[in-house]
Amino acid sequence: MLIIFVSFLIIALVLTFDIYSDTKLFKDLLISSLLAFGNLLFISFLLIYLLKFNKLTINLIIVLLFFINASFIASKRYIFNFYNFASIFFSIFITTSIILTLLYIAGILKLTANSLIPIAGMITAAGMRAIVLSLSYYKSKLKDLEEVILNFFAIGASKKEVFKWLFKDILNNTTVVIRDMLKAAGIVHIPGVMVGLLIAGIFPIKAAIIQFALLSSMLFMFVFAPTISMNLIIKKEFKYI
Repeated sequence: MLIIFVSFLIIALVLTFDIYSDTKLFKDLLISSLLAFGNLLFISFLLIYLLKFNKLTINLIIVLLFFINASFIASKRYIFNFYNFASIFFSIFITTSIILTLLYIAGILKLTANSLIPIAGMITAAGMRAIVLSLSYYKSKLKDLEEVILNFFAIGASKKEVFKWLFKDILNNTTVVIRDMLKAAGIVHIPGVMVGLLIAGIFPIKAAIIQFALLSSMLFMFVFAPTISMNLIIKKEFKYI
């Protein structure tokens, strides 16, 4: 109970600062925090149930629900409609499936609930964050650079060239998070999975290799998940293409 109290005390400090600074994130922060606590408790009870029955079909259904929820959250952050949702779902499904297959071949991932579900969740979340960031940057860039884009067309640039230039800038901003994470790993901080493995008594070198594989997987998601989704969404709606 003390851990829960301290955790909510930390959140309360953040919320107090938000109210004081008038950044108007109070409602979103409070709801997100409560949802996170509830969701984590729910998934812990669910894992107990899944470990008891150990059914691969059920595990895969849970992973599919991860894909659906991540697609829903990402599309709501942009413009929610069926096409955008389907495009994001497709990009998350394809990229996450590739990574999970490679991790399974490498022996890092097992098809049991305590391995498949947390790893799939982490990889899916990375793809969702990358897509949300890329679409957010796109919305802001389109407004800021509208005159520049029109000037590109005025000097004879093709639609493909303009989109490639815009996408390159967006992807550069989107991948800052994972690039800094890769640079800081082991020097500024020890990533969470490695910490958990070390606490569990795994040999440090093995823990480091597994963590590096997962960081590499997240880098893949941060590059290819937004690449697929943006090409599907933006090329369809971008008024200059």
